[in-house]
Amino acid sequence: MKNTFIKKAAALLLALALLSGTMAGCGGENNSSSSSKAESSTPASSTGTSSEENSGASASEPGETSAEPVTLTAFKNGVESPPNWEWGMDPVSQRITERTGVTLDITCAATDDNTELTTMLAAGADLPDFIITNAYGPMRSLLVDQGFALPLNELADQYDPSFWDTLPTDMDKIYQEEDGNFYCVVDWYGDPERYDQQIINSRGPISITLKKEFYDEIGRPEIKTWDEYKSAIKEIMAAHPEVTNGVWTDAASDPFSNSNMINLFARMYGANNTYFEFKSDGLEMVMTQPYYKDALKLANNLYQEGLFNAEQFAYKQDQTKGVYKAQNLVSFIGYYWTLIDGIGNTHDVIYETIEYPMPDGRSGDDLKIHDDYFGVGSNGVFVTTGTEHPDRCIQYLNFMLSDEGQLLQRYGVEGVTWEKDDEGRPKDTQTKIDADAQGTEVLQREYGVYNYNFSWLTSNTILVYGAHNTYQNYPCMLPDFEIMTPHQQDERFADLTVGLTNTDELVLKEQIWNIWKSGVANTVSAADDAAFEAAYEKFMSDLNTAGIEKLCGYFQANAEKWAGTGLTNPLAR
Repeated sequence: MKNTFIKKAAALLLALALLSGTMAGCGGENNSSSSSKAESSTPASSTGTSSEENSGASASEPGETSAEPVTLTAFKNGVESPPNWEWGMDPVSQRITERTGVTLDITCAATDDNTELTTMLAAGADLPDFIITNAYGPMRSLLVDQGFALPLNELADQYDPSFWDTLPTDMDKIYQEEDGNFYCVVDWYGDPERYDQQIINSRGPISITLKKEFYDEIGRPEIKTWDEYKSAIKEIMAAHPEVTNGVWTDAASDPFSNSNMINLFARMYGANNTYFEFKSDGLEMVMTQPYYKDALKLANNLYQEGLFNAEQFAYKQDQTKGVYKAQNLVSFIGYYWTLIDGIGNTHDVIYETIEYPMPDGRSGDDLKIHDDYFGVGSNGVFVTTGTEHPDRCIQYLNFMLSDEGQLLQRYGVEGVTWEKDDEGRPKDTQTKIDADAQGTEVLQREYGVYNYNFSWLTSNTILVYGAHNTYQNYPCMLPDFEIMTPHQQDERFADLTVGLTNTDELVLKEQIWNIWKSGVANTVSAADDAAFEAAYEKFMSDLNTAGIEKLCGYFQANAEKWAGTGLTNPLAR
């Protein structure tokens, strides 16, 4: 056993060396309705390594469950949220123990750079029962390929078959590995079969706002076209020279973010997702399409006319927060919550959402934006080969994925932080509202709501379930949702296609993504039209030199893999 572990550790260190040039995490780019919780009790094949062989389990007999008290250990590969918290000091963790018999001993990393987790694995240290880490990119591959994780499908079949009834639709498909098993369940996942349960769609990632005070000052002119939008900003800036940012975008340095203005502009000109143009003879990258050049030119015109400050591309988080706090912008393009949270006022309508102003020849009826409900997860929860309680681990995950577990993670304990409305949906109590007003950490630490130290599996499904009540406390956001909703669409297939896991593929992807970022910044900040054309040509040349065609081949193979699982691609044209 010792020699086997040493070999795994050596292989792990080699893999880490190969990954030194890749993104930390390589995920968050997720963010079909065919069911994979099929008639049989084995939706994922059981051809992989047996969990019974890999675990030194002292578990209950197959098919039995246990509520005996047990302490399970967990390593969360991310910083504490909130800090200075322990299991049992809030009513949610207390209730979870009451319902499952499980007490968690949780260790959180000091940083988000994977250092502590990779050191633990490479050193051959004793593994916790659970590891929580990014579900995309290098860490998932290392846990699975080096044999540190147990197949959840085998644990479910052996210890808790009801897990299959609880598991969200297609999650096992989406996280199935080459050996036919799947090894993690994830947070921020939207079950497509429960999409229609939401009363309001609160998962739109990008809108356009104007500062209401300024808009009122200029008489609230009609804004339907892009030229009308620019004219309003120019008029406001002329009256308010103290404001140095005409247009501000969320995630300026990440053009592949669903909340970035270049992403929106590309969609205004015809893109139907963030990453790809799905053609009948194969996919191409979105940034190489003619409509993407139109999007860059639209942004460059803002820059040339003094309405966009290109320093945004280099701003650090504290600088961006300073802009929001000072309200040093006329218009914001991005995720509205980011702005109002940065301002520190999530109730009053300081910035007003307007209909999307379209460029000449383009119709808003054709504009499609990402529906974040269909996210495929961010962090994954793995059961390790070090556990002595595989039965309790899979039972615990089953509970946390259940409606009861989901309500606890998102809304807290009924009667304490929420109560049922007329439709039986969660509605905040005054206790919750008052705690939230004192600061999120008070709500997390004292009441267990949004406590991400243990709320590993909060889903988009449960988030929207009570959103119509939650956002009554943030009335400025309701018009924002109303404007975005008609434009939102399911882009899960593209989000899955972009999620590579192979080490060599990830390295190339990182190189192309960096060129994408710098290419956008250089073209948008070109001083004149001639400089724009030169910057654009260099952008395309750099992509070709780096191997974008090869990367497209990787993505095409990934798309074919997902199509082979039965997932459909509504974005093909």
